Amino acid sequence: MSAIFLVARRDYLAYVGAWGFWLSLILAPLLMAALMFAPLLLARAEPPRVLAVLAERAEDAATVTAAFRDLARRDARREIAAYLDAAAPAVAAEAKQAFDAATDRAAAIAAARAVVAERMPQALRAFPAPSPRYIIVDPPAGAVEALRPYLDGSQLLPDGGNLYGALNIRRSAGEPLIEYWSVNLSHDEPSNIARAAMRMAMQREALAAHGLDPAEADRLNALEPRVAQFDPRPAAGGEQVTVRDRAPFYAAIALAFILWSVVFSVANMLLTGVIEEKSNKILDTLLTSVTPLEMLIGKLLGVAAVSATLFLFWGALGGGLLSLAAEQASVSIFGQVAAAFLEPRLLITFGVGFVAGYLMYGAIFLALGSLCESIQEAQTLLGPVALVLAMPMMLITPALDNPNAPIIEAASWIPLFTPFLLLIRAPAGLSWFEIAGQGALMLLAVALVLFLAARLFKAGVVNQLSVSTLFRRKAKG
Repeated sequence: MSAIFLVARRDYLAYVGAWGFWLSLILAPLLMAALMFAPLLLARAEPPRVLAVLAERAEDAATVTAAFRDLARRDARREIAAYLDAAAPAVAAEAKQAFDAATDRAAAIAAARAVVAERMPQALRAFPAPSPRYIIVDPPAGAVEALRPYLDGSQLLPDGGNLYGALNIRRSAGEPLIEYWSVNLSHDEPSNIARAAMRMAMQREALAAHGLDPAEADRLNALEPRVAQFDPRPAAGGEQVTVRDRAPFYAAIALAFILWSVVFSVANMLLTGVIEEKSNKILDTLLTSVTPLEMLIGKLLGVAAVSATLFLFWGALGGGLLSLAAEQASVSIFGQVAAAFLEPRLLITFGVGFVAGYLMYGAIFLALGSLCESIQEAQTLLGPVALVLAMPMMLITPALDNPNAPIIEAASWIPLFTPFLLLIRAPAGLSWFEIAGQGALMLLAVALVLFLAARLFKAGVVNQLSVSTLFRRKAKG
């Protein structure tokens, strides 16, 4: 046991003493935060896109402009409603009614905010300030051809802004033809919005041609069912599903990606470390004092201690921040997602998945490293192995869509996939008995992998067996 401890301590101090360790310790949380929040911040930081609408008929321009105005109002209502349902359900219905009763978007947002300010002022701290996706401005020129300098950025609008795109609506044989002009070739949402608006207008015109009153035609076109989702499980209480209920799934997929990246990055450390020590004959010296099994276990424990050091720092930092955010769970959507990360079922499955996944994949990578004489040789060997090990990530998306699908349930009992799929399935009502069963199966798989890896490791470092020598022997034979 002392020999295992000495090997583990040697590897731990070697990794902790490297400057790259401290760089990872500090930069990893910053990079993770950037990856999580940068898309949201960039989306909020992007100003509304400015569009101009030209049309041969004034009513067509009015129809399309009204469609963008309605879109901005619907987006604002959706954002505010999601916040109210999660953070202020007691006043959500009244605030929505005030929003719907207002005449325009700005007045609607102010009306909903006023209700919250009167009935639940503590919820105002995170009350949304929605920004429209598009702003419609008067065309700076009367023909679309004359707008080209504005569209390509060589000329600015009178207020100094840039024109993102232009919609030109003209009539061909009485039917509208929509032309969308923009240098952003991959983005066609404005044309789709205009097309939907003009389709409604064409339906109105067709119904009016058959003698139906235009107001009645608008009422028929506006008919749309309301949709609500409910959780049938007894623990859910039969209430409508909100962001609060979906938050554990968001947390689960984030933890699954973190687990996958950490397990394989740490396993890669083991791989490169053993190849380097084998090529430098350091392993030969160490094996004069310890057995191959002690060397294998000691290396696994040493790098595990490195991971534990990282997790203690990251866990203390992230746990503190999540705890502070979770205290605002009653008045903040972000707080509810943060609280989901601290859910015991997720934390336990993450811990079990990391321990079992690290030992299993770490032993595999150590065994493979012992059979290689160089990094280049290891990379060729790891090609097919990496394809197999990447399969858990391929199953995460369908698992999130339906965690109880038969193929996902079956795959979660395959030890190579269990650490990651167990996390995804945990929020879907996975029982503690099933969690314990899959955990026990992973431990059995770990024991088997360690046994086989020890034999390969011994063959690689004691008998100097390698992939290249195997091929040479076959060639001679």
